[in-house]
Amino acid sequence: MKAVIYTLLLAYSGSAFASFNCTVDVQRVLVYATGGINILHTGRGDYTNICNLNSTWKGVEPLTCAMWTSLLQNSQVNAQKVIFYYPGDGSCKELATYGNTPAPVYIGTIK
Repeated sequence: MKAVIYTLLLAYSGSAFASFNCTVDVQRVLVYATGGINILHTGRGDYTNICNLNSTWKGVEPLTCAMWTSLLQNSQVNAQKVIFYYPGDGSCKELATYGNTPAPVYIGTIK
């Protein structure tokens, strides 16, 4: 019985916790007067929102947004690769654009 429950949990968790990541070069970091942060990277080829410096956006707090913005601007200047991790099914090329983009779970740099 335990084996059946464990198998069901594994099957369910694989679909319930699906995620994807993008390892990209950042091409543009736009900071809007409203606080919105919009980026262009090689994984999508169109602008995607990641957060807002003035208010919580899709669960991302302004302090986290400020750190991400700094990280992205620094990675652009230093030509570092960046990884974006997103919840759910999808791919970088299929990311929704602008305000329809899901919030990243994390953003980091890669050597």
